[in-house]
Amino acid sequence: MVAFKPIHRQRRLVRALQASLPAVALVTLLRTPGPALGADDLNGEPSYVVVMTGTDYEPGVVVIEDGKITAIGKDLEYPAAAKVVRAPQQTVMPGFVLARSRFGLRGYSRSGVNGDQKAADEVYLDEIDWRELLEAGVTTISYVPDGKGVTGSAAIFRTGGGEENRLLKDDAFLHVAPNWSSGGKKTLRDALSKAAQEIEKVEKARKEWEEKQEAAKKKKVQEANKEKPKDEEKDGEEKGGTWRRSSAGNRENGKEEKPAEKNSDKKKSEPEAFKPPKIDPKYQPLVDLIEKKEGASMMVELDDASDLLHLDDVLEAYDELAHFLFFKPRLERFGSERARFGYRFEYLRSDFYHVVDRLGKRKARVVLSPLVHNLPDTTFRYNLMAELVRAGCEVSVVPRRDSRSELQRLRARLAELVRAGLDKDKALESLSLAPARAVGMGDRLGSLEKEKDADLVFFDGDPLDPHSRIERVMILGETVWEAD
Repeated sequence: MVAFKPIHRQRRLVRALQASLPAVALVTLLRTPGPALGADDLNGEPSYVVVMTGTDYEPGVVVIEDGKITAIGKDLEYPAAAKVVRAPQQTVMPGFVLARSRFGLRGYSRSGVNGDQKAADEVYLDEIDWRELLEAGVTTISYVPDGKGVTGSAAIFRTGGGEENRLLKDDAFLHVAPNWSSGGKKTLRDALSKAAQEIEKVEKARKEWEEKQEAAKKKKVQEANKEKPKDEEKDGEEKGGTWRRSSAGNRENGKEEKPAEKNSDKKKSEPEAFKPPKIDPKYQPLVDLIEKKEGASMMVELDDASDLLHLDDVLEAYDELAHFLFFKPRLERFGSERARFGYRFEYLRSDFYHVVDRLGKRKARVVLSPLVHNLPDTTFRYNLMAELVRAGCEVSVVPRRDSRSELQRLRARLAELVRAGLDKDKALESLSLAPARAVGMGDRLGSLEKEKDADLVFFDGDPLDPHSRIERVMILGETVWEAD
């Protein structure tokens, strides 16, 4: 339990969030064994480290070497010459991961099947204000190509550090954003069908090659059987000549057999390696999905609950393609003729509550913005994220829009859902561990564990307290941003 000093009456609204989170963290860089570091080193101030996958530590020590976490716990040893970062009355947790974003990138309109496009080709490090991401606690961001249909491969970047370490993956997952209201279902179905045809094309070519090799092998056996063995011990005239045994033990008629000719015949008899026909690059990511290539996955964007039914109908012909979902509920705007240049109010209409049980049974991974939705045609408020979590889904959160203001509001919006019934631990996981797993980086990011990347965020209080500030951000154990 951490004691905060309220400076405003609004702090009473968030005291329910302060039960098991916050305090202080201390980070050391370990090189060789040294004296133990414990609570006494913090001058009596408690420390707290939010691990995400196990027991949190109070006081806590994170040991980092060469950008990786090498130890985490209490009373750990460290050398006298080690660099020590003290964070009194602060909380440390894994850096935030955005599973879907276009932050800092230009928008464009593209439709159809463009699986050969890569978001990595759009990202120029010197054109994006990474500071805005870092001051919001984001250490990893997953960029997706823009457009409708099969838009291409997502790219995962670190938001700070040396340029040589910034790009983590340029083909993290396939981004699919069908225009469900206008032929999107057919586009996706046709794309998968075409990818299946590309696979069949390769299999047909392989079968033809194997049949050709088998025919050549049979022909060679038949030709060998037709040849009659010759008696090497026979002397006499044969076809007008005299056979004799050479010093090398070969029969010859005036000439010795050359070894080089033997090697040449051997090379000619070796079968050619199979060369598969080229697959259309636009469909290669879908081919990888169908063939269940390791790491192949896709994110599918949904606008309404009915879109999930359409998606399931398309994927029914395929054996459990690896995918996760991005919920993008429609924004309803209301106004009058007088309010031509603005609207009196707006809200997000979501009917995803219809498919919560369906998604829960399959333990689906879902990405959404942490908002309390209105049920259609009502003023009833519905905590969709809490219901998905209770049903068994793993939920990741992203800002409502790719803007600095929405990045800053992300934790406050999440705290509102916690007050409305969302589990606190699941809320924190939705910022780090859940999105890291969704984009295929759960083995490196999202939690504070041994051998994982040392991407850390330091808070001066509870991460879900809207009044708490981010004090420091580390990537690979190096400070890349600090509060003024």
